[in-house]
Amino acid sequence: MQRNAIGPLNLLFLVALSGVAGCQTTTSYLLSSIGLKKKPLAVALVLEQRPGEVVAALNPFARYKKLQEALADDLGRPVAVDPCFTFQARHGLGNGWYALAVVTPTQFARWPRDASFRVLAVPLDSKGRLVRGAVLIVPANSELREVSALRGQVVAFGPRDDARTHHAAVQLLRGVGVEKADLTLEMLPVPGSLKHMPDARATAQAVLKGSAAAGFIDEAAWEAFAEHEEKEGEPARDKLRVIGRTGALPGRLVIASPKLDEAAAKKVQAALLAMGENHPEALEPLGVSGYQRPSEELIAACRELIAVEAARTPKGRGL
Repeated sequence: MQRNAIGPLNLLFLVALSGVAGCQTTTSYLLSSIGLKKKPLAVALVLEQRPGEVVAALNPFARYKKLQEALADDLGRPVAVDPCFTFQARHGLGNGWYALAVVTPTQFARWPRDASFRVLAVPLDSKGRLVRGAVLIVPANSELREVSALRGQVVAFGPRDDARTHHAAVQLLRGVGVEKADLTLEMLPVPGSLKHMPDARATAQAVLKGSAAAGFIDEAAWEAFAEHEEKEGEPARDKLRVIGRTGALPGRLVIASPKLDEAAAKKVQAALLAMGENHPEALEPLGVSGYQRPSEELIAACRELIAVEAARTPKGRGL
């Protein structure tokens, strides 16, 4: 299938990630085996396979370094953070190589529905929100007023597999009876595909320029737009109008390995829940203000994120 072809940037991603996955944990385990340091708490940072995350794969510690150091201080043992693919994290959690994994809601929705994989904590965003959604925008002067009016229209979605601007967006449309086939779909790069945009700015510009009648952007990105145009060509909120909002989701989830003993899991959870108060500076690079225990409702919302889509999509194809 064309959508699975590996482009130059994705190839770079694969090569880079294969070279760094597990490196810090392997080194820490080696040092602990010869008695030079304590056994590390290994954390799998499961990355999204997008060109924009290639840099993150090459230098996974840029944003997580301070959190890693703060967690190590609180736990009294080394902490090793490794970037990896989903299959590597699943295998590593299952055999105890990784004690924790940091995943997106989309990745978690595809995780085995095994109660032994516990969700210990969920980060709060920079405004203290546990969850947030995406907004559906149209031009300020558009005649579109309701989500159900999008039949036959071109709708811009965020990056493929993004929890809020793709999967939750599809859920919102289906909730009012608008299916993929009801939209005007793309001919390129894959005939019959949704219109995916790389970021909120590109989505807003597509809406403003008329190449899409409406578009989904993360609520935080919407809030970051200027109220009025400050630079020609840049999106501004007074040029756009919100006609719908998706269900709210967290940014990430912290999952514990079934091999992590209960005492250690509780200690890690307590350290994360107190991180916002004890080490706020460690969370700033992540755009996070703290951590909170997840509710059963939140976990269920993440679990069901792609359930309907998976049931209706033929094997080998995607939205």
